[in-house]
Amino acid sequence: MLTDQQAKEIITETVKASLISFARGALTKKAKFQILDLIIPKERKIRSIVGGLETSLGTTLWEPLAKALAVENGFEVINSKLESPVNMPSNLSNTLQTMLDERKRKNGVYNAQSCHSEIKRVCQTFLTRPIDSFEPAPKGFGVDIWLKKDDINYFFDTKTVQPNIGNYSKFVEQIINWYAFFYSRYPDQQAQARIVFPYNPYNGNFWDKTMGKGKPLERDYEGWVENQFWNFCSGLDNTFSIITDSFNELRESRALENDLNSMLT
Repeated sequence: MLTDQQAKEIITETVKASLISFARGALTKKAKFQILDLIIPKERKIRSIVGGLETSLGTTLWEPLAKALAVENGFEVINSKLESPVNMPSNLSNTLQTMLDERKRKNGVYNAQSCHSEIKRVCQTFLTRPIDSFEPAPKGFGVDIWLKKDDINYFFDTKTVQPNIGNYSKFVEQIINWYAFFYSRYPDQQAQARIVFPYNPYNGNFWDKTMGKGKPLERDYEGWVENQFWNFCSGLDNTFSIITDSFNELRESRALENDLNSMLT
C-alpha cells in the first residue's frame, strides 16, 4: 500500500525528471534567431521552455506522473496503442453516429452509460466474426494513459482545465470511439474511459463553473476532475494536495531551479 510520503517522493522525482527531460530536449533543438537573443538570451530560452511546457503539459507532466503513481498502486501500464478497425463495420459506425447526434440534444435517448452498454452489445457480433485488420487510431482519438487492473482496462486523456464549449462534444466523441475501437477488437473484455481535468482552476465546483457546465460530457461517468483521477491512480486520499505540496517543496528547495539554470548557462 502506497503511503503519502512514498507518493510525495515519487511525485517529486517524476516531476524533476520530466521537466528536465523536456527542457533538455527543447534546448537541443536549433532555434531560429530572434533579436532578443542579443539582450536577454537566458530569459528568452526560459520563456521558450515554459511556453512549450504549457502546451504539452499532459504528455510532459501529467501522463508520466499518473503512470508512476498507478504502478505503485498495482496497475499495469499498457504501452500499446489503442487501434481502430481499418474499415469500421457499418452497424457500429451507424450506432456511433446516432449516439453522437443524440448526445448533442438536451433530451437525447443516450447517456454515458447507455452509450457504453450499446457499443459493447453491438460489438458482441465480433466474437464469432472477428475483425482482422486494425490500424493506428485517427489523430485526436489516441489514448494518453492506458491502465489495467482486475481485468478492467482504463483509458484516460488529460485535457486543459479551461476548454472551450465546443471541446466537450469532441470529448464525448473521443470516449465513444475509444469504446468502439476497444470492443471491436476485444468484445469479451471490460473497459472504462474518462476525460481528465488534472486540477480545478475555479473557486467552487468545476462543473458549475466550466463552459456550458461541461455538457454533453457527463461528470463522473465520462469526466473526472482533480482527486477523482489522482486518488484512483494512487489509492490514497487527497492526492492532489500531495502533488501541490511536492511542487511547493521543489520550489522552496530550488533543486529543480538549479538544475535548469545549469542547463541554461
